[in-house]
Amino acid sequence: MLIKLRSYVTFSNVIALCALFVALGGTSYAVTKIGSKQIRNNSIRSADIKNGTIRSKDLRKGVIGSTLQSSAAQASRDVGPTGVGASQSFTPIATLGGLEPGAYVLLAKVNQSSNMRTEGRCRISAESDYDDSNRGLRAEGTEEGHNLQLIHTFGATGSVVLACRSPGGTWSATDAKLIAIRVSASRSSVVSG
Repeated sequence: MLIKLRSYVTFSNVIALCALFVALGGTSYAVTKIGSKQIRNNSIRSADIKNGTIRSKDLRKGVIGSTLQSSAAQASRDVGPTGVGASQSFTPIATLGGLEPGAYVLLAKVNQSSNMRTEGRCRISAESDYDDSNRGLRAEGTEEGHNLQLIHTFGATGSVVLACRSPGGTWSATDAKLIAIRVSASRSSVVSG
């Protein structure tokens, strides 16, 4: 048995085993001996931190900056207006005012119904920007949902309006929601093709 073991004990195996113990001992030393006092200020970079290990409670308030900061506002209306006559002009459903200057994602939804088969159109607008939604309305008064989205940057305090219209019959609106989410920046481009 001793002769078999001797054939494996070579100079290179002994050196490799010693190197392994030194390496393991150095790692455990670093774990137990390196702390906040041994690290120079501003010497830790993002690449030095394992992803997913920093939590919000580990950071001082405002350290991340305005990139992740946002705010939101909502206006809602369960019922109304009702019995609105046919018109090519938009009738306001909900308005969300007092929005501070800045970039916003604007979202709206509303259900529209009519007493006759006709077209229903709703619009979300902020200053000169708008998004339209067209739906075919049924004669039975069955509600049709409109969903609208818009990105807009206000230069001064502004407001956003959700409005609808129908060219025939009388129409009503229910379950309207208008949401403004302030973001750090926005960009809009027109896609063609």
